[in-house]
Amino acid sequence: MKPHILILGAGFGGMYVARELKSLVKKGEVDVTIVNETNYFLFTPLLHEVATGALAPQSVAEPLREIFAGTDIKICQGTVTSIDREHRMVTVLGDINGDDVHHRIKHEITYDFLVIATGATTNYYNIPGADIHTYPLKTLADAAEIRRRVIDSFEEAILCDDPVVRARLLSFVVVGGGPTGIEIVSELSELIKGMVKRYYHDTKCNPNEAGSCGPEEPTITLIHAGTELLQQFSPSLRQAAADKLKEAGVQLQLNATVINVTPRGLELANNTTVSASTVIWAAGVKPIIPPFVGDMPALIGGRLVVDEYFRLGGDERIFALGDVAGYIDTMHTTAEKPMTMPMLAQVAVGQSRSVAANIRAFTKGKKMKKFEFHSKGSMVSVGQWFAIGEIFSMKIAGRLTWWLWRTVYLFKFISWKKRLRIVMDWTLDAFYPRDITKL
Repeated sequence: MKPHILILGAGFGGMYVARELKSLVKKGEVDVTIVNETNYFLFTPLLHEVATGALAPQSVAEPLREIFAGTDIKICQGTVTSIDREHRMVTVLGDINGDDVHHRIKHEITYDFLVIATGATTNYYNIPGADIHTYPLKTLADAAEIRRRVIDSFEEAILCDDPVVRARLLSFVVVGGGPTGIEIVSELSELIKGMVKRYYHDTKCNPNEAGSCGPEEPTITLIHAGTELLQQFSPSLRQAAADKLKEAGVQLQLNATVINVTPRGLELANNTTVSASTVIWAAGVKPIIPPFVGDMPALIGGRLVVDEYFRLGGDERIFALGDVAGYIDTMHTTAEKPMTMPMLAQVAVGQSRSVAANIRAFTKGKKMKKFEFHSKGSMVSVGQWFAIGEIFSMKIAGRLTWWLWRTVYLFKFISWKKRLRIVMDWTLDAFYPRDITKL
């Protein structure tokens, strides 16, 4: 019988494993099934542009059935509730009939090979109130909620007579000085500037009134626990990004650790508070590990321990990759402090090729190959017309880097239809205000 390969998750890891295996499916050599909580592949690197009105939600989501049309790869929309390694079976709770658990369909899917690529979710680090009073940015729904909240804040503020409440409504905070935090705060600045200039320019407070909200509103603040932003980049690029944010009017608070979040704002470890009604949380992620029947596999840093072929220890038929895989980075590790590979799309795509090749080799009785990762560099957008990057030890920044950043991301999309849609959105953004339709 043909081996059945079951892939859990359709992010960059799982989706690219399926793409690498589709030729074998077409030849009738293997069967492949993808289980995912949504029916689409989400291009998360551009999610911040959806949240700030630069891109439509449909632009960053590609339906899985469209990606794999004509390949005989099966798609199952649902949530993984258990993995039974002994019986090689995964239980999935279908999402077809809505959120009511009692009315959702349960599937039991057997496998010959299992690929775990369930990705990551927001990490709140057990900070009280963070998971309740902040807005994450990991899903399409998250992006729509941020966009809705920003628009509502302005609509509420123009009806508010209390200057203190008004100031809080128009105070926007992003927590986290990594790539996601930098990109969302810079795009948020662009959105808010455009909204004030075009729609809300006649609604400023009177700074001379008692208890007024100050001479300038709204305010945008970036809070970061570290001493510098974007610590994976060189000092000169970190400074360039910080300077660009300050130029855009973003207030930077470094060495600021959040210890509590309330509906009124943030409490910091230095005994100060930041008043805000909109707090976007971009301070980190943690892997989503599916539940296992019986003993839990070994973990490192909350990720599944895998060998050099991305197999779980003690089970040669289960592979894990991407954010859930605790693969030791031999290039940047020591015996005292083992380092796992970073949780990046570029890493997951590289691992997907290795996993697919090793599954192919295993089914044909050939020798598997160890994974070797060679970084192609990284880039971060810092608002319109400016980005920083390091490519093959070259440090670049400015308009050309921003154009390169957009070009690289554009061609990461699978279909030309999506690429054309994004180009149209970006072109319209250059001539017209961003869309403030509430989603």
